[in-house]
Amino acid sequence: MQADFIPKTIAQASQQMRSGLLTSRTLVKHYLEGIQKLNPTVNAFITVIEQQALETATKLDFERSNGQEHGLMHGIPIAIKDNIDTAEVKTTVGSELFCELTNQGWRDRIQLSDSVIVQKLKAAGAVILGKTNLSEFAADLSGNNLFYGNTCNFWNHNHSSGGSSSGSATAIAARLCLAGIGTDTGGSIRVPASWSGVVGLRPTYGLLSNEGIFPRARSFDTVGFLTNCVEDIAILLDAVLFPLSTNFKQLYPLTTNINGLKLGIVNNYTFRGIEPEIAKAIYNAISIFKKLGAKIITINSPFLIEEFDEVTYSTIALYEFHQALQAAYTTNPNIFGAKVQSDLSKGVKISYHSYKKAKQKQEECFLQRQKLFQEVDLLLTPTTPMVAPLIDADAKIYRLNQRFMIPFSFLGLPAISLPCGRSSQDLPIGLQLVGNSYSEALILRVAFAYQVATTFSEDSFL
Repeated sequence: MQADFIPKTIAQASQQMRSGLLTSRTLVKHYLEGIQKLNPTVNAFITVIEQQALETATKLDFERSNGQEHGLMHGIPIAIKDNIDTAEVKTTVGSELFCELTNQGWRDRIQLSDSVIVQKLKAAGAVILGKTNLSEFAADLSGNNLFYGNTCNFWNHNHSSGGSSSGSATAIAARLCLAGIGTDTGGSIRVPASWSGVVGLRPTYGLLSNEGIFPRARSFDTVGFLTNCVEDIAILLDAVLFPLSTNFKQLYPLTTNINGLKLGIVNNYTFRGIEPEIAKAIYNAISIFKKLGAKIITINSPFLIEEFDEVTYSTIALYEFHQALQAAYTTNPNIFGAKVQSDLSKGVKISYHSYKKAKQKQEECFLQRQKLFQEVDLLLTPTTPMVAPLIDADAKIYRLNQRFMIPFSFLGLPAISLPCGRSSQDLPIGLQLVGNSYSEALILRVAFAYQVATTFSEDSFL
């Protein structure tokens, strides 16, 4: 394909295909060639389904030529995180556990049916290019994987891509697809979005079905999206939410009017303990929001500053993780990597009584969702307190980057990360917008207004 005809977004690709300038097969072939060229370096994909993708694209082109169109996602090439089931394609969850060695060789975990999210995307006309790399069992923010190899940060291969949805984020940053599907338990979409310079949405907990997704912690797991721009998130949400019976209105196209909206920064939280370059980028973003007519309000939140108990979160998450892998851990604990082994060894010690107490405390904390948004429409924070660390950084470094993640995961709130600058090392910086439950439309409108007013989301197209 000529450079001028390579679409940068789902919306552009859809328009080009509708106008006859482009076919899905041509676009899919372009991305498959890119994967063949770049994946040996960035390691974004575990499995590429080239023949299936080309056949699906050809079928969708035929349907379009006969007046059968599924919508804006018709013919759009996407990548699926490899903890999400896809029919007749292996789903490894990034683990050696699901590559069992038999007398006939390695036996892969291949499901007979699609996960619900994949069903909906296929019904909307998406073309799946392959399954993307991840931290083993989505258990690590580094994006590293001992068995399948580490995913590199596209902008600097010595730095972390962020995890656990590392492959999906890197595939977007490297322009190897137009959308990546990820999961977010404690930051696994937002962190790689921030460090890879792309847009990533964790929707409200429970908005989208997790059926057919291998669990990390059922109380927090949320499937979501990584894209080049905010509008594409809206297109994806529309594709999987409709034509369901839902209170949501059609999200795309987005508007940019945010005049009078109140954006909150939290005293002694939003700017505490963050790198100077991160702080500078967030202050710059605040000034842009002011120019767009938004009001910036500083609020106090005892919950975020003093009351949030990470032990309660960890008790729930580790207990549920152990429940998901109990049988395998009992029979063969050494098959797992160090992070998974560590989590499972902690989870096995948590009693059901302790777990139930933690769940009760979580339910009591749900009242905080309303308190956080009594004075403001959205909260504004950095996505992470630092830019992407070196890929072999100490585990403690990665844990520090959960600070703006876990409290909002705990409350089941929707949040988006979008690019808001670059460090002196030319590494991306992410801005996070957090809303009350089911406020995706508002989050996307504010994020879109910011995107239109800046050029940071265009950096990935250079």
